[in-house]
Amino acid sequence: MKIKVYSPSNPLLKKYIECIYILTHTSEEKPAKYITFPSIFTIVSSSERSKSINKENQLTIGQCDDNEVETNLVSDFNKPVYVQYEGKINEITIYFKPLAINSFLEHDLNHYNSSNFSEFSPFKDYRKAMIEILSLQNDSEKIEAVERYWLSKLGGFQHHFLENVLSEMMCEENDALTITELCKKNAISRTTLNKHFDRYICKTPSQFKKILRFRNAVNKYSSNKARNNLTDIAYGVDYFDQSHMIREFKSVTGLSPKVFFNKTTALEKKQIHWLFL
Repeated sequence: MKIKVYSPSNPLLKKYIECIYILTHTSEEKPAKYITFPSIFTIVSSSERSKSINKENQLTIGQCDDNEVETNLVSDFNKPVYVQYEGKINEITIYFKPLAINSFLEHDLNHYNSSNFSEFSPFKDYRKAMIEILSLQNDSEKIEAVERYWLSKLGGFQHHFLENVLSEMMCEENDALTITELCKKNAISRTTLNKHFDRYICKTPSQFKKILRFRNAVNKYSSNKARNNLTDIAYGVDYFDQSHMIREFKSVTGLSPKVFFNKTTALEKKQIHWLFL
């Protein structure tokens, strides 16, 4: 299995998309198996002539010549998922920044979120466009075509408080702010915040904050060549202490921080961390 991660080349798309990756797996290769972990991003995948079987926390993607394209959305992703690729696979996956995909969609994100791995066809021309893009032989051409397509769907999105709340949650200076404090600061109730998070992000604020804290710890570990000890990382990303960090890591990943950092692989630009089996 090969995977190549790209940052958006279009300056406008950089505001909305964290990264795009192309994954290929040949029919001659043994099945590729890995565990992937919760993310704050909204994930959109398109795969040529494949079919997925999703059972609880296990996802198997296999070659299926009768299915021209499979298009999926992953937005409600709060537990580790075991993934297996079998046969010939040609896939493009986009990581949209939190809330960002709403700028391209006609309806709220939750409208498209029917399961943990939802079939996704938000536009009349979407499947046809993905078939054409996946048929391109050059990876650079695929990325350019993907960017052109999503730019053509950009309509904009404004919300009277969510953008501000997300900005405050993701600001390092506000790490210690509780959800209650964020609500008070933005003059909204906890119920209202939960409702709008569900509509546009498909997570509760508490789930989002827990995953954000986990991802901040991963990024801090990955970016630090000296490898701070876990206590330094815990205090640096708003865990109360190392015990709190261990509990939340086990809740999000099923692993302790030590095991997670020792066994996972950071791919390309360190945006993706998988545990290969």
